[in-house]
Amino acid sequence: MSHTCKNCGHRFKWNFCNQCGQTANTLEINFQNTILELQVSLIQLDKGFFYTTRELLLRPGKTIRDYLMGKRVKHFKPFAYVLVLSTIYALITELTDRSNFLTDFLEGFYNGTSDEAEKSDLGVIGDIFLWMTSHYAYTSLLIIPLISLASFLCFYRQGYNYFQHLVLNSYLAGLRTVFYLLVLILTSFSENQSLIDTIDLLKVFLGIILTFWTYDRFFHTLSAWKKIGLTLLHYHLIILILLVLMVVIALFTKLTT
Repeated sequence: MSHTCKNCGHRFKWNFCNQCGQTANTLEINFQNTILELQVSLIQLDKGFFYTTRELLLRPGKTIRDYLMGKRVKHFKPFAYVLVLSTIYALITELTDRSNFLTDFLEGFYNGTSDEAEKSDLGVIGDIFLWMTSHYAYTSLLIIPLISLASFLCFYRQGYNYFQHLVLNSYLAGLRTVFYLLVLILTSFSENQSLIDTIDLLKVFLGIILTFWTYDRFFHTLSAWKKIGLTLLHYHLIILILLVLMVVIALFTKLTT
């Protein structure tokens, strides 16, 4: 039985393309294959890390669309990609003992409150916010499913299923972490806290810009204004989902303690 390689277009027989080496069995991104991909990603670091990073930096939309369409032989797998980068970020953060301006602000407000009742009202939600702001690497991994749910709901007319949105947002989270790593390394040499806080604030805006740019390139068939509007809606939906989740956790904690 002959196949057409989804990576290079070459016609071939057997299980692997004799032109580029990609397997004939490129599975659709769905629930079952996402679980399988995640298992493989966690135990096997595939080749293509720097190639994938370069392609995401230069052409994020096309790179992710190509991966979803089956052109995967050169690419680092999405879940392994974000996992490796988040782990590196977490290690460097621990080694440099760096906090960020948002964590410092929340800690000053939360711990500096003299009214015990007000502290109690903040409760679990305040603790969650503090943990999220001070553990970017873990937070970025944990909220990818929520971000993907938001992007799936906002861009559902584009025909991509939820698990394909997981791939999109995993690569985006990895790309964002590449930039954050560079900023973290550069600011680790500075003792000027005011400068570091300013750069941390700019880093937040950089992450937002990367999201708009990647979504703009990925959902290329939409008009510019529609992409901007849906991406803004996507951000509001993420905040809503996170707030609802935090309230549920807070209520559950209150009922069980």
